[in-house]
Amino acid sequence: MILYIEAKVLEDKPGILAQITTILAKMNANIAAFTTGIEGIIPSEVKPKTIRMLISVEDKENIIQTINDELKKIKEISITNIRKPTSIDVVNLKYGLESVIASEAEI
Repeated sequence: MILYIEAKVLEDKPGILAQITTILAKMNANIAAFTTGIEGIIPSEVKPKTIRMLISVEDKENIIQTINDELKKIKEISITNIRKPTSIDVVNLKYGLESVIASEAEI
């Protein structure tokens, strides 16, 4: 099963990505794509960084809830989304884009 995970960075400090990858490794998840970036295009607007990733996990019962519960233990991030990816998610992550203008309905 492929999952899309999105999180906002609440406190930017070293080791956040290491904590995330350690949790995912303990769950035998394989990270297929990973991006981080700052939301928005105007540098003067201070917005939180966003972490986005596609992971491959065994299709187990309650896997989404388990991953969510474990990642919520990292106090420096706020999980905003864990779900099956859309085609837009895959394109964004594959090409390192922060956003694609077309909606999925337009594709």
